[in-house]
Amino acid sequence: MNVAVLGAGLAGLACAVELAERGHGVTLFERRPWAGGKTYSFRERETGELVDNGQHVFLACTTAYIAFLRKLGTLGLTVRQRRLRVPVYDERGRRAGLWSAPLPAPLHLAPALLSYRHLSVRDRLRVARAAANAGRMSEAERRALDGTSFAGWLREHGQTDAAIRDFWDFVIVPTLNCRSEEASAAAALFVLREGFLSAPDASAIGVPRAGLSALHVEPALRLLERHGAAVRLSCAVEQIDARDGAVEGVALSSGAWEAFDAYVSALPHTALLDLLPAGVRAEAPFAGLARMTTAPIVNLHVWFDRAVAPFEFAAFARSELQWVFNRTRLAREDMSGGEHLVVSLSAAEAYADLTKEQLKARFVPLLRRALPPARAAQVVRFVAVKEPEATFVAAPGTEALRPGPRTPLRNLFLAGAWTATGWPATMESAVRSGVAAARAVEVMPRPTLEPAAAAV
Repeated sequence: MNVAVLGAGLAGLACAVELAERGHGVTLFERRPWAGGKTYSFRERETGELVDNGQHVFLACTTAYIAFLRKLGTLGLTVRQRRLRVPVYDERGRRAGLWSAPLPAPLHLAPALLSYRHLSVRDRLRVARAAANAGRMSEAERRALDGTSFAGWLREHGQTDAAIRDFWDFVIVPTLNCRSEEASAAAALFVLREGFLSAPDASAIGVPRAGLSALHVEPALRLLERHGAAVRLSCAVEQIDARDGAVEGVALSSGAWEAFDAYVSALPHTALLDLLPAGVRAEAPFAGLARMTTAPIVNLHVWFDRAVAPFEFAAFARSELQWVFNRTRLAREDMSGGEHLVVSLSAAEAYADLTKEQLKARFVPLLRRALPPARAAQVVRFVAVKEPEATFVAAPGTEALRPGPRTPLRNLFLAGAWTATGWPATMESAVRSGVAAARAVEVMPRPTLEPAAAAV
């Protein structure tokens, strides 16, 4: 079967690889001159530094993404914990931590929660009780909370504003790209249950020590090449033509029109809507996609002239810093020439329109306040990378809008972290969606041909 995959982000790459390995003819279209979607590396123009467009991590429970890296032979380009251990600093540099103790789930988190110094003793007990309640609920009970905000659920379970701000948000914001006030309780509780409560090692963090392009973009393209797939970069699909319940072909930016047996859209949901005929766009599930909102992520790359951060990565409570990654330590590089830190800002609406100089003026002092060695250090380089529509927002009611891989058009399938994988908008969701779309293509019902009229 000849299959067109639209979009060479992580979902499109995973789908194309799955199809190519199963012997299908694959043509992968990408409007930009590079592949990777929301997960790629690039050479920054002003500094010449190779940087990722965003700081990404994965957990031990993200089995599909880990399997994808194993398939590509690049899992060794990551740093993986055996058990969760995250230092959590406040705005003055005082340290607490979140770690997994050698106890059975869910007791493995109890020592960390009960000694979490950024909360009062009463709030620590309340957090532990809320986590226990989350672990005891059934899946049906969790799913039924999609219309409720996570902050509302937390308050119903005794959480104070301080506990939400200084504990729950630093877990939820980077995974859902929104704060507890805006997040679906069902989505947030999935993160809590799957990532933190399911097993003692489920929340162990993995971080790339190489660039994202070297980790999963370039190896995927090489694998596709070995299987004879066609990769068409700088070639945008501008229109999807459909008739009689099926896609007939796609119009390309080159002016060409091409037809395939099946089509997988691995585009952002906003981009997909622009390509569909108006009549199709008005049907379910496409009609609901316009109600899915997006949120930005901003990453700040800061190079200091000396070592300033005694960690590979850390979370920050009571601070705008959110999460900070020490790329120099993660890459196992010599720190005598300084350190490269990445400040990762999710739910970054407040920062998306600020200039590079405004961001530098705002965040470098915060780093110096939280990290005493940075106070005497000089900033050598500073780069701001913005993804204006980084992910969909897992707001209350959004889960019902996320479609599966099949569509009313019998030969059009959907992939993307925004589809109904059950996971938030993560690399895990992207890979799962790509594999699910490829498997749906394989069982696609073929049109029944009318028998030819008998010759007379």
